[in-house]
Amino acid sequence: MDTKDYEQKGYLNEDYKFFHICDNENIDIPFHYHDFDKLILILNGNVKYIIEGREYELLPFDFVLVNRFDIHKPVYEADNGQKEYDRIILYLNHEFLEKYGLLDAFHKTKEIESYVVRFPANISTKIYDGFVKIENDLKVENEEYAGKLSTRIDVLSSLIEFNKACISEELGFTQEARYNRKVIDIIEYINKNLSKDLTIERLADHFYMSKYHMMRVFKQETGYSVHQYVSEKRILYARTLIMSGTPATSACLEAGFKDYSSFSRAFKLQLGILPSEVKI
Repeated sequence: MDTKDYEQKGYLNEDYKFFHICDNENIDIPFHYHDFDKLILILNGNVKYIIEGREYELLPFDFVLVNRFDIHKPVYEADNGQKEYDRIILYLNHEFLEKYGLLDAFHKTKEIESYVVRFPANISTKIYDGFVKIENDLKVENEEYAGKLSTRIDVLSSLIEFNKACISEELGFTQEARYNRKVIDIIEYINKNLSKDLTIERLADHFYMSKYHMMRVFKQETGYSVHQYVSEKRILYARTLIMSGTPATSACLEAGFKDYSSFSRAFKLQLGILPSEVKI
């Protein structure tokens, strides 16, 4: 499967999508986010993942969790063709996970500030076997009796096992990430205060930094300017509010925009639709 088939930004109209992908050429996808949650199992390759300012050097059988709206990018450096980047990826609709109570692992990433899980071999193998079963299901689901249902059951079974492992294996979440503590603090502050004053000057004062130094370091660590990061997070927050039934005018203010016209323009520019066109 070609990279362009899965390098998508935005929406997932199904409950889940499954990919098993191998690459042997360098990959440096730009920073981006998705409207869905993502679970990756690394099988091979010199690869690192950068998620919300944290950079992880990954090992075979590491699991990477990317929450919806988290800004992230993978970086793969080919090793003379000897270590191909081999991984299994599950795109997971947030509402699908919520419906079945399977968001615990993703919630835990936020709670303990780590996006990579490294289980004991017996647990990793059990979950991997479940993923292989899903892959085999997909090959025959249009030919077998109740094939699509069988695939769905195996997806749910694998997610149950994964969540159970994340809950019980407290030490599985690795803290081995490279990051700038100040940038992480800024990211956390922004996400907790989207309705408040988040101008460059206000943030620089709050964190006792030169605004030029803050902007330079933030861009270097996240790939986003501070202004772009704040704007995109506010739009995504407003969209979530609107989808939950909050009037667009109220969502505009709750997300930190001062007037509806600028909010509407930014919303259209980022998501391609007007706030009034969001489906509830």
